[in-house]
Order: sequence, then C-alpha cells, then structure tokens
Amino acid sequence: YNTRDLGGLETADGRRIKPCRLIRSGELASLTRRDIETLKNEYNLKKVIGLRTEMEMEHKPDPEIEGVEFEHIPFVDTQTVGITYEKNIFATAIAKVKSMDESAEEYMENMYRALITNENSLKNIARFFEVLLENEDGAILFHCSAGKDRVGAACMVILSILGVSQDAIIRDYLATQKFGEKFNRKYVALAKLMSKSKKVSEYAKVFLSTDKKFILAMYDEVEKRYGTVENYAEKCLGLDKEKRERLKELYTEV
Repeated sequence: YNTRDLGGLETADGRRIKPCRLIRSGELASLTRRDIETLKNEYNLKKVIGLRTEMEMEHKPDPEIEGVEFEHIPFVDTQTVGITYEKNIFATAIAKVKSMDESAEEYMENMYRALITNENSLKNIARFFEVLLENEDGAILFHCSAGKDRVGAACMVILSILGVSQDAIIRDYLATQKFGEKFNRKYVALAKLMSKSKKVSEYAKVFLSTDKKFILAMYDEVEKRYGTVENYAEKCLGLDKEKRERLKELYTEV
C-alpha cells in the first residue's frame, strides 16, 4: 500500500530520477505472486534492502524472490517507539510511552535527527550508499515497516544528493500519509486496545503521522552540524564529489 517508484522526480539541474531504479516501500510480508511478478518483470527488481531490525524481520520475514538479492541494513539497533509497529513488540513501546515526559512531537523530531546522525545510523547509511553505487542496472527496493521513518530518512539523503529540491522531497514524504491511512487506523486502534490509555492512543497518532516538522528536523540537524547535505555526505558517509557524480549518472537522466 505504500510502495512507489521515485522515478520522475525532477532535479535542480533539469534532470529526473530514472524510472524503475529506486523504489521505496513498507514491509513486504504480504506480497502476492502477482506483486512479485510485477516487481520482477515491469520494474526489473534486482535487490531488496531491508532497513528493519532483526526482531521485525523474524516476525514478518521478507519473501524470497528468485533472482533478487537481499541485503539487511538496519537503520536502528534497538526497538524505537515511532519507528517499529510490529504487534509482538508493541507492548514494549506502550510501556515506554507511559513513562515519557517529552511530547510526542518532540520525541519524533529528536528521533528523526538521530536517524541520520547517530553512530549506528551513519554506519548503515554509508553501507546503503555502497549498495547503490554497486547497482549498475535494475531496481533497488528499500523498505522498513511502514515505509515512513527509516525510508523517509533514506529518501531525504539520497534524493538530496541527486539534486531533488527540498520541497519535492517533502511532498514525496507527505504522500505516505495518504497511502498509510488504513495502516495508521489499525495501529492507533491496537495501541488503544492494548494500553487502555488515552495518552498512548494520542501519542500513537503522532508517531504514525507523516508530519512536515519531522523531516524538517533532519534538514535542520544537517545544516547545524555540516552546513550542506554535500558536506554531510562527504564527512559522514564517505561520498566525495566523484561518488556523488557517479550516483547521479546511475540514477538520473535528462
């Protein structure tokens, strides 16, 4: 429900993201045979990058797809409220929310800042780009649970490096709110049922939302620490100018 090709997004230098190269998504456990055939035949899917934790993968494993490689690159190394929504770890999230002093909005903004700057995330984002640089043809699909937070962070970085405007990146991020409406209702109801707590229910609505403030927090953190996304890419991810240009050759076209 929240799977989409990033192809067609325009860059500042008049190019576009190539179609059938970068696909963002939520979890894949419910893929049908027809879905798999579409991804392979229409999108030439070559690799799946899973951004989820080990526990999430065990609970809802990705289906094996013949001829498609899988790479596990977890963007977080602990269960974090607002990122992961799997039912078997929801109880832990609920307990954490009940003890929280900060607002749900503050938590989410801080989480988004950490997603692209903490040590574990930086190591794995760097690996994510190594995989992108290795992929000469065909589509890469990268996904987390809902296709919102970790995928949103990955998209913010890769699309910025490819030259897509901040406004276009934010519009793409906000589209998840529409696609994820049914998913969100399900998990807000689950939080309310399991917790019997108004606070948890209200926090869940925020954690599941796609709010412009969250992605802007990432931009703000990059600007404060590094000045530009290019500086961030070079200093933190090992992406010098040559590698950034190579990414543009691989994933954009006139």
